[in-house]
Amino acid sequence: MVQSVAPKPEEILLLSGHDLRRLLDPKVVIEALREAYAALADNQGDQGRSVGFMIDGGSIHVKSGLLPGSHLAFASKVNVNLPDNWKLRQLPTIQGVVVVSDARDGRPLAIMDSITLTGIRTAATAALAAQYGARKEPTRAAIIGCGAQAKYQLEAMRSIFALRAIRVFDIDKPRAEAFAAAHSMQDCSVTPASSISAAIAGVDICITCTTSKSPVLTEDLDLKGCFVAAVGADNPEKHEIAPALMRRARILLDDIEACASGGDLNHALRAGAMSKGQVHAELADLAAGRKRGRMTEDELVIFDSSGSGVQDVAAAWVAYREGHRTGIGGRFDLSGTAMERELAQ
Repeated sequence: MVQSVAPKPEEILLLSGHDLRRLLDPKVVIEALREAYAALADNQGDQGRSVGFMIDGGSIHVKSGLLPGSHLAFASKVNVNLPDNWKLRQLPTIQGVVVVSDARDGRPLAIMDSITLTGIRTAATAALAAQYGARKEPTRAAIIGCGAQAKYQLEAMRSIFALRAIRVFDIDKPRAEAFAAAHSMQDCSVTPASSISAAIAGVDICITCTTSKSPVLTEDLDLKGCFVAAVGADNPEKHEIAPALMRRARILLDDIEACASGGDLNHALRAGAMSKGQVHAELADLAAGRKRGRMTEDELVIFDSSGSGVQDVAAAWVAYREGHRTGIGGRFDLSGTAMERELAQ
C-alpha cells in the first residue's frame, strides 16, 4: 500500500513526474551537477557507463552512476526510447524508471519517473555547460526541436541567464507555434521561426533537442560567437551537428567516451573531421576549474551531451532528499515486512 507519510527505514520513496517537477528547482539541480562534476574530476571511476540495446523502432538505455567522491548514493536508470511512439501509440517517446540506493548499506531509497528526471537533468547539464561556454550576459537564444525536452531547456536557461528573446523551430510548425505561445513572457519573448537559419541568426545560445538522424545544424550556418548545446544525440543513429561544424568549434563534452560512441562527436570522428585529442574539455575539468570553456568572444563553442549516470544520480539524490524533507511522494514497503507484522498480530 502506498502512503504519503514520512518514510520509515524499510520504506522507499516513490516520486512521480509531477512530484519531481515540484521538488527539482533548476538552479538547485545545476548546482548539484556542478558539485558532482567537480568531484568527478578526481574520481573518474565514478562516471559509470551506459548499456544500450537497439530494438525495432528505437533503443533501450541503462545508465548507472555513483555520487562522485562521497559515494552516498547510487542510481540506475532504465529508459526505452521510441521516437515514433506518440504517432503510433499516443505514448511518450521516452519512458522508464530511476532507482536510487544507499551505496553504504545497500538499501533501495527511491523509485522515480525517468521521463521528468531525464528532462530536468539534461537541461540543467546544458545550462551548467553554458555558464562555461556562452558569452557573458547572453540575451538571445534559439531552441531547435519543440518536443518534451524543450520546455526544460527553456526553464533551465531562463533560471540562470536574463534572456530577452528566444526563437524556436520545429519541423512540426504548429508545435513550434504552440510552444511559443505557451512560454512567451513579457520580459522574454518566445517566437516561432520559419527556418533553422532564421532561428539561430545572431543568437548567443542555441539548443538542439531533436531526434534527428541527420544534422540540423549544417556547415553553411553562421554561428559566430554562439554556444551550442547539442543534447539530442544519445545513440549512434542520432545526429544533430555536422562534422564540419564540430571541426571548426571548441568542443566541450559531458563524457568523452559516451560522446565518442553515441553523440555528435561519434559522427565527427567517423567522418575524419576531428580526433579525440581535439576535444577541449569535459565538464568535470570545467567544474573543477582546471580548464576554461570559451576562450574568445567570436569562437563557436559546442557542448556535446549524450547523458551520463552522474547526471542521473546527482539529480535523483536531490529529489530523494527534498522528497524526504517535504513529505512529497508516496512511501512503499518493498520488502513487505510491515504488512507481515500486521498480519501476524
